[in-house]
Amino acid sequence: MTQPRALIIDDDGPIRTMLSTIVRHQGISVDTARDGGEAIESLDRDSYNVVVLDLMMPRVDGYAVLDHMRAHQPELLPCTILATAVPERDFRRNLQDDVYMVHTKPFDMQRFIADIRHCAHLDAA
Repeated sequence: MTQPRALIIDDDGPIRTMLSTIVRHQGISVDTARDGGEAIESLDRDSYNVVVLDLMMPRVDGYAVLDHMRAHQPELLPCTILATAVPERDFRRNLQDDVYMVHTKPFDMQRFIADIRHCAHLDAA
């Protein structure tokens, strides 16, 4: 069995590092992106089991990443976890896709880890 892969997309370096460390400790290989442009390049180049996506980023935001995924990798949307400081009432009206889970900052780490493990199929019997 190959090691699951995750893409962590966040413009905040310390948050990106923290989430990457947590995900790696689950036995998941991690790539990171600082903005939506880097994320789209990674998505086009590699395959992932789970995506952790911030919505509010400079240049290319998370909504554009979701648009790209909808057009090119719709099977990945149900394995996408939004990690955002945007209040849920604000982003839900702009969200066109069903994603697996939404985590608002500050994160509930136990719930985040459980959702990462679920998306990467680490808890499957």
